[in-house]
Amino acid sequence: MSPTASPLRNSGLERDLEIIEAVAAASPLPMRNGDVAIKTNRDKSQTSRAINRLIDSGLLIRSGQGVIVGPRLYAIARFTFEAQLVAIARGEMHGLVHKFGETVHLTVLQGLNVVTIHSESPAHGFRALSWMGVTAPSYMTSSGRVLLSGLADDQLERLYPLKKTIEGAPALCLTKNGAELLSVIHKIQKDGYATVNEEYEPGLVGASVPIRDFSGVVIAALNVAAPKARFEEHLVPAANEMAKASKRITQALTATID
Repeated sequence: MSPTASPLRNSGLERDLEIIEAVAAASPLPMRNGDVAIKTNRDKSQTSRAINRLIDSGLLIRSGQGVIVGPRLYAIARFTFEAQLVAIARGEMHGLVHKFGETVHLTVLQGLNVVTIHSESPAHGFRALSWMGVTAPSYMTSSGRVLLSGLADDQLERLYPLKKTIEGAPALCLTKNGAELLSVIHKIQKDGYATVNEEYEPGLVGASVPIRDFSGVVIAALNVAAPKARFEEHLVPAANEMAKASKRITQALTATID
């Protein structure tokens, strides 16, 4: 071994970590074994064996012809990134609840779904119902669309082909195919927020804004959802308030890595 070689870089653990990092970087798109081998500059057969071990451990899972990050890795990540994000966001979310009188949610993208990882609620009535852990299709929700707005057009088109009808889209959903979704995403990228009006559920409206990391990548979303009769006229003002809170969360996240 040369004097500058690192034992860790030649270890099975380091090789497995490189595979996981390559697959995670391609998320939410599945990555084929051959592409992983090329990305990590390793033999394809060795890479395939390593991927199988990672699948057996739950760190990766099969998705179509490729692999994506598995549930065990998400569980581990909850004790790190999501825990840190929630800890920083809670105070801002509490302030938004006080302003809106409505429940505010913190969401992230997992595959093609958006999942709520934390909620702050007013202490009265059904407004305090929690969406913690609840998943929903990203294409029809304001928070899901905000999270998708962080993807490049070609990534989005691979997930939702332009001419293909999205199965299960509700009657009032404005994004029933990839082309309609792309158009909505472009508007979100321009406006900096997303709103929905009964698209996800009759009588329900919502607004969301992205939360970005220090490099500008969309990592999460702030969301408020409420009955249409009570909150429809407040959607844009709410989005503006959440955008201010989002910037403060980003600043706090950045400070933790300085």
